[in-house]
Amino acid sequence: MLKYGPVDVVVLAFGEPQFDGSILTALEQQAATGTIRVLDAMVLFKDEDGKQWQLDLEDLPEEEKTAVGFIETGTRGLFDTEDAETLWEGMVPGSGVLALAIEHAWAVSLVNAIAENGVEVALNFRVPAPIVDEAFASLSVS
Repeated sequence: MLKYGPVDVVVLAFGEPQFDGSILTALEQQAATGTIRVLDAMVLFKDEDGKQWQLDLEDLPEEEKTAVGFIETGTRGLFDTEDAETLWEGMVPGSGVLALAIEHAWAVSLVNAIAENGVEVALNFRVPAPIVDEAFASLSVS
């Protein structure tokens, strides 16, 4: 029996960081329903001079820690220094990234059922949402 479902690593890149809390709210809502589990998060910045720094979730003030309380504490640390270095290499000065390890918790029972029945996954890939929207829009052509 598998304990975890498939995990997506999502890296959100931004120029001038302007967090209004909506991303965290959306993640928290999905985590609360058991659809996903956010296993880890990493926030990196690169200033205009190329200086790099990382925001550690553990160092946040208490009220802000509460806002990220849905991120599993027992799984934090999946992202490491090597991951940070790789991401910083691709960042332009004056930018930031939020890297998330998001487990598809909904899939655990399905994956276990597949395995218990001796079935193997032959192919698995993700189609990005904008392409799905485009495909459905093209079906409704008059």
